[in-house]
This record gives sequence, C-alpha cells and structure tokens, in this order.
Amino acid sequence: MWREDIRVNSAWAEALTEAGIYTRSECEQIQSSLDVIAREFADNRFTFLPEDEDIHMAVERRLTELSGDIGARIHSGRSRNDQVMSDARLCLKREICDWVMALRELQSCLLQKALEYPDAILPGYTHWQQAQPILLSHYLLAVFWGFEATLDRLKDYYGRLDVMPLGSGALAGSGIPVKRKPLAKRLGFGSISENSLYATGSRDVFAEFLTIIGGFFTHLSRAAGELQVWNTTEFGFVTFSDAFTTGSSMMPQKKNPDSLELLRGRSAAAITAANQLQILQRGLPMTYNRDLQEDKRVTFEQLDSAILCTQVFAGTIDGAEFHPEKMLAQCDSLLLATDMADYLVRKGVPFRKAHDIVGAIVGEAVRRDIALSAFTIAELTGYSEVFDQDVYDVLDLRTSLNNRNVDGGTGPKAVKKQIKLAEKAIARIEKHPFIAGS
Repeated sequence: MWREDIRVNSAWAEALTEAGIYTRSECEQIQSSLDVIAREFADNRFTFLPEDEDIHMAVERRLTELSGDIGARIHSGRSRNDQVMSDARLCLKREICDWVMALRELQSCLLQKALEYPDAILPGYTHWQQAQPILLSHYLLAVFWGFEATLDRLKDYYGRLDVMPLGSGALAGSGIPVKRKPLAKRLGFGSISENSLYATGSRDVFAEFLTIIGGFFTHLSRAAGELQVWNTTEFGFVTFSDAFTTGSSMMPQKKNPDSLELLRGRSAAAITAANQLQILQRGLPMTYNRDLQEDKRVTFEQLDSAILCTQVFAGTIDGAEFHPEKMLAQCDSLLLATDMADYLVRKGVPFRKAHDIVGAIVGEAVRRDIALSAFTIAELTGYSEVFDQDVYDVLDLRTSLNNRNVDGGTGPKAVKKQIKLAEKAIARIEKHPFIAGS
C-alpha cells in the first residue's frame, strides 16, 4: 500500500498546514520528500530496515531522514489505526477497478460466444435430468447475468467503502483540529466516518467485500463445474483450447480441463474468507486490537485471486469451441413433454390433469422406447379426447423455443432482447462507481 500511504501522508501534511502545525514552506518540503520516496518505491530502490514495523513506519522513517524534525512531525494528531484503514480503503478502491474491468472483459467473452452460436439448441437440465430445450446462447447469458449481479453488488458496496477514517485517531478522534471534509475530498473519498471508534475498530467493510467475492466464486464454480461435465466424452458439448488444458503425465490421450478445476479449487478459500473475518472480529472489544492485522492479508489475497480467476475463465470461454450438433443429438423427445401438457391446457384441460395425462403418455413412451411424436392420434385420444392432429405441431424443438419468447425466456426473440440488454450493460462500464471514482 505504499502508493496509498504516500497519498495519505501528503494529504495529512496539507491538513496539518491548515491547522497551523506546519508552515507552508515546511509542507512543501514534506511534499518534495514524499515525491522522492514515491520515486524510490516506483524504481524499486526503497530500502526497508529491520526496525520498520510496517509500511507506515517505513515511509515515516524515510521521510524523517529526508526532512529531519519536520518529517518527524507528520504523525501529529493521527494514529496508525486511522492511517491504515484509510490506506486500505484507498488501495481497495484502486484494485477493485481492475476486477471490474476484468469482469466486463469476461462478460464480453460470454456475449461474443452467445452471438457466435445464436441457434444452437441445448438440452436444459434440472437435477441432472433432461428437462426442456434451451438455446446455448440463453445458457451463456445466464452465466453473464450472474457476473452482472457481482457488479451490481460492488456498485451498492462502493458507498460504504468510500468513507474516510483519517482523523479518527487511535479511537477518540484527532487532537489536532483538522478539517476532515476537505481532507476527504483531497484523498478522493465521498464522505467521512461518523464515529471514530467504529472507524478504527471495525472490519465490516472488508467482511462485506469478502462476502461479495464469495458470491462471485459460488457462481463461477457452478459454471466451471457444468462446463467440465460438458467437456467429457459422454457429453462432448464443448472443447477447450490447449492453452487452458493440460495433459497427463501417464496417459497420452488426456486433455484435462484443469483451468476449470483450479477455479473450483480457488472457490473454497474464497467462500470461507468472509466467515474467517467475521470469526476474527467475534468477541473483540469495539476498539482496535492487533488481531485485526489479519484483515488485509485475507482481503487482498482473495481480491488478487478473484481478478486472476476472472481472467482465466475469460480465456477459457474465449478459446472454447461448442458443438451444436452433439447438443442437438442428445435432445431426448421427452424434452417436449411440458409442451404437450401446455397444448392440453390451451385446449381447456386443467394443468394438473394435463400433467397426469402426459405423465402417463411419457411412461408408455419410455416402456416402448419411442418418441412422443411416434404416438398415433388414435393412441393419444385414448389418453384424452382433446388431442387432435395439431398436437404434432408442438412436438418440435424449434416450436418449443418459439413458444418461450416471454421476456427473460429462452425463445429466440427473448434471447435477442437479452443480448441488447447485455450490450447496454457492458457499455455502461465507464459509469460504474469504481471506474468513475478512480
């Protein structure tokens, strides 16, 4: 967090100048020394010493070396308790921008694949049993909207992160009459903390963020797991590029979708991280305790993991080749059982009765190993006299899809609407608070 610590020191020097602790010339000397320190860090020339407890003490020690007693006065009226939380919030704001951009890139890959396979029909599953036909593009957009939910949560979270603790001191507030609102504006914070105890002693802001990451990984691991199944020989729905698969050290025929397995593996730590931070805080006094030093390690570790996994999944999707012919070949005729029931409903049969009728027909189809369309009208009227020749019109996969053009459905027209909405969502990236506020 060296960038953020230098920013905080620079802003604090200005606040101390306004409060009469520094003269203007002294403040300028501080700013000049901070510029030197920033260049040292940027050029990887900054030297840490054994007595440097943390980044704050290292920067302050070097500032004192460059500016003498003037530098040693920089800590007037503040504590590392409010300093570290200000640094961490600034750092989190900066790094979340990288994740937001990675998420948008992933969504672009998903949208591109949906556009690449607009007509591919896929058997939709519930309980890993074929249920109803859907479009592959509809499935890919389902994954897209799951990541949009992560972006929505981040957008809602921004206001709670964008709060400046600086000026809270160790726990009771600064003893120097600094003007906190101008200080917050100088640092790019939207508001100031309302209570010094809560500002320095709570890590709720990190626990909430880790919950968002956990939700992201839950969605990611579900999609990764299903795509891995689709990649099996038994399904054959998708093939992944060599860049995101590996071979076996023993079996030369293997092409393992390791990238998806690694994503699922990373999800375990991410999903438990929020709970880890909640447990860390459980039973602690309201003020700062050294236990809380664990917050940044787990938070930034999981953010780095989320960014990396987002990029890996984007690459996996981008290089994926789907096989519509294999998907279509796996579509069982029983996928259209619901369409047959809907046909009866449109003829005036109560749904529960229609469900029972079609259930009996399905049982017979399974026993005889035939398609629903193989039943003659004479056979069908034995189950219900409302069946007519037009029933065969609904026993068609394309017809089934076309009957589901309700907004949000899997029908071709509905999916086209979804695509337009997805394109608009991606185009709004510049207005996302983490991007606009960076």
